[in-house]
Amino acid sequence: MEKGTIIEIRIGRGAFIAMMLSLGLVLAFLILPGDLQAQKSQDSYREKFNIAEESSGVGIASSSDGKHVYVVGPGGILVSEDFGKTGTWVQTVRLK
Repeated sequence: MEKGTIIEIRIGRGAFIAMMLSLGLVLAFLILPGDLQAQKSQDSYREKFNIAEESSGVGIASSSDGKHVYVVGPGGILVSEDFGKTGTWVQTVRLK
């Protein structure tokens, strides 16, 4: 009867401790909520920035590389300088 191939990996104590600490940090970032999240999800866009009205629309423009995104509505102008990611929007103008 032939036994299968045996693979033996030897890891030193220091390397094992470093791997366990790294794994612990990764798990902590995944499990523990904190400032890593941009913002709480919103049910309605109007909760944070109300630049649109029901009877009118908005215009969207971006730079050629897409990094700077602009949204213009009858109530104001919003700008994102990080590809429009959540939490990067700033209201620059508020119109009445």
